[in-house]
Amino acid sequence: MAITILDTPATYSTFNDDLWFVTSSTNSGTTNFKFVYDIKVNGNLVSRTKSFPDVSGFGIFNSAPIVRAFNTNYFEPSGTSILVESNDKLKISYVLEVREEVSGSINVFPDASGNFSGYNYTIPLFADAFKTDALNLVTYEDALLTTSFSDNLLTERGEETEIEFGDNFYVSYFKKTGGTYIAKVDVINEGNTIGTSVSGVITLSGEFNMFNLSASNVNTWAGSTIITSSTFGYDFYIFNTTNSRKVKLRQKCNSKYESYNLHFLNRVGGYDTMKFGLVNKRNSEYEKSYFRRNEWQLTGSQISKVDSYNRYNESNINYNIQHKNTYHLISNWVSGQDYEWLAQLVSSPIVYMEVQGAYFPVTIVNNNYNYKLEISDKLFNFEIDIEIGKKINGQFR
Repeated sequence: MAITILDTPATYSTFNDDLWFVTSSTNSGTTNFKFVYDIKVNGNLVSRTKSFPDVSGFGIFNSAPIVRAFNTNYFEPSGTSILVESNDKLKISYVLEVREEVSGSINVFPDASGNFSGYNYTIPLFADAFKTDALNLVTYEDALLTTSFSDNLLTERGEETEIEFGDNFYVSYFKKTGGTYIAKVDVINEGNTIGTSVSGVITLSGEFNMFNLSASNVNTWAGSTIITSSTFGYDFYIFNTTNSRKVKLRQKCNSKYESYNLHFLNRVGGYDTMKFGLVNKRNSEYEKSYFRRNEWQLTGSQISKVDSYNRYNESNINYNIQHKNTYHLISNWVSGQDYEWLAQLVSSPIVYMEVQGAYFPVTIVNNNYNYKLEISDKLFNFEIDIEIGKKINGQFR
């Protein structure tokens, strides 16, 4: 008897889509034969699935529903230097073991096995149209992550963005090749000339790497104060065998309005930051729970609407009031590229609103997104409604 794994997902496939395996067995024509698919994560058996062969005698198995159940929230910034996180949480690694079952008897040892991974990104609209080889699905799926993001920043935002001095600003990097990685920061003068350049070898222990490019973190990494409140701007990029794309941060005067930063999981599995620096308005809704009672109450030996303290008796007793808070946020002017990128904020499953260094989970209220074009819409802001994922209870009675 022999089992062969004929087809597997691409190396850099996403677990947010299907992850198909095709297997064959020399015993598939045996009565009461089943393929047995075991998935192990971190050495632990987490799933066993049995299936009969299809009409062609093949076993077909989709590992995605099981694999993505082990996905975690990996927004875990820590530390005072620029590299605040480095790990492999962008992916879920697992082992697939394939066995045979005949009339209820399962082989103890696997007949075939392999190590695989699923990555946390989503496939863009019309991606199928860009396949160069319609029959080579493996090459196609690998290219979705590796073509533009290998040893590069995990973002599709525009290169240049505004930042206020003191802001936390997150950007992620996908390590693929290995070797020596050098972080670089160029301090930019008003004429867009380079004033000071600082670089240094940086240790990336995992494929997913998140950087905080706040002035404080950059200065700590540089070992001196190269960014001040009067600095015009600075560029950040990483060199491996070539330079990654740059993040060009340009400092602006502090807003006269109370501004907020949202940090969110983007389409390609990295974390981005978006600033809302114009008129941001808060709205509170109160869900009131109450019961009714007769306003006539016994006071001493008399029935009265007024108690001994000259208070009218309550006919509605509010025993709990729950507060729900939402914000309407407005950004400064954004480019057409950034407006397209910001659709990823609306669709993101993980969004945090930063308030005084703390990260509060929020839900994007908007369910529709209308794209805009600079050629027709000219200048435009980005507006969004969010609900704070923190309910407040009023005083109970």
